[in-house]
Amino acid sequence: MSVYVGAVVIGDKTNTKGGQQAAGPAGPAGPEGYAVDASTGRAKATGLTDMHRSYAAWCHFGPTIAAVSVIFSSGITFIIPPLVALAMWQIKNSDSQFIDDHGKEALNFQISLILLALILIPVSIFTCGLGAILYIGLPILAIVGGVIGGVRAAKGDFYRYPMCIRLV
Repeated sequence: MSVYVGAVVIGDKTNTKGGQQAAGPAGPAGPEGYAVDASTGRAKATGLTDMHRSYAAWCHFGPTIAAVSVIFSSGITFIIPPLVALAMWQIKNSDSQFIDDHGKEALNFQISLILLALILIPVSIFTCGLGAILYIGLPILAIVGGVIGGVRAAKGDFYRYPMCIRLV
């Protein structure tokens, strides 16, 4: 059974061994779930260990750090941030629904940034180079979005990037 909370889908993924909750490095945690803050309407994960929150945050911070390297390499290594997001998501996606959700969201955001950059190529050509000014916003969007996603994950909140195409 899946529960829809706004744009967030909470599934039944559990981390059990022999019918009991598996203990992570931070010790045993309660069953993973969510609660909705009535004042903000945001879904907040419950029953998470510090490891869950930290790893989910690094699912956002890792590609952001890789994106900074892309900026300083003149865009030659543009494929690295999505690969970082994919690797981090695949390593721990079965441990927690929270990590799975944040890993997917970080990967979708990195793919969306690449697609946006590819869309801007013909826009730049058709506008005789004036559309190239829009490329200035891509690194800013990548850095600010990744930091906000990482901070929200560290707080235990579910997060959705704006203007993100969800392919995964």
